[in-house]
Amino acid sequence: MKQLKFFSLVILFSLLQTATFAQSQNASKVVTDYFAWIDAGNIEAVGSLLTDDFVATAPFAPVPFDKMAWRGVGQGFKTAFSGMQHEITDWVASGNKVAVKGMFRGTNTGPNMGNPPTGNKVSLPFNTFFEFDGMGKIKSLVTQFDMKSFEAQLMAGRDPNAAAEAAIRAMLAAADAGDGDKFMSYWAADGVNYFAGKQTSGDDMTKRIMAFSMGFPDIKRHLDEVVVSGNNVTVRGWVTGTNTSQFRGQAPTGNSIKVPWLGFYKLDNAGKVQSGWVEFDTQILESQLMGGSATGK
Repeated sequence: MKQLKFFSLVILFSLLQTATFAQSQNASKVVTDYFAWIDAGNIEAVGSLLTDDFVATAPFAPVPFDKMAWRGVGQGFKTAFSGMQHEITDWVASGNKVAVKGMFRGTNTGPNMGNPPTGNKVSLPFNTFFEFDGMGKIKSLVTQFDMKSFEAQLMAGRDPNAAAEAAIRAMLAAADAGDGDKFMSYWAADGVNYFAGKQTSGDDMTKRIMAFSMGFPDIKRHLDEVVVSGNNVTVRGWVTGTNTSQFRGQAPTGNSIKVPWLGFYKLDNAGKVQSGWVEFDTQILESQLMGGSATGK
């Protein structure tokens, strides 16, 4: 009887070892596929590896990402580093958990979190801890790397203020083109804006951009001065254009405008506009629009 129990335990132990080995092998393939598909930009395939309640944590964000947001992060990195490669140098599997160590390499050839490409190469060690749901899908992951080293390599040889100024110039160029969606892409999701002393929403900003673009097809936001201090950008200049189409429900006057304006923008750590204050003299606008004297001419 004791011998039978002994053999039963041996068989059970062998089965558990076999199951653990098979599970580890499957986890290894999933992790390998995950990084290969991330590098290839195959975001739909990456999504198929994640559970619906998937959660990811990364050093570049203060809060975790859900499945959809993490897919967006993957697409963003592929846009910024089109030829990126994740090289796995070591991994350890235990049950439903896999720890991976590797190297990330890529060249910043595309926009990165609203910032223009720097053309710099990045080579950075990373560690990623995966947790599986027991059915072969990734339930959560925590990725870690030196964010300061990443930023230092990304911005090497460049003016640290250049990215902030470039972002504001690109945002204003989008406004001149009447592209409200692109303009808003430079803003943080919870960004706050004040125009002529009044708080406005993202929809208000988009509608105002469209209205000015329609009423003044040649509208241009000229910048006489741009001052960058850390994440704060101050701009001063003029808004010019000719009213050749309907504006604010009124027939075109054919008059030209030249209105002074002042903007204060605060960017977050991702390079997005967190808050903005725009001083724009609407009285001068109305006066010039209706044929009055144009201040600043």
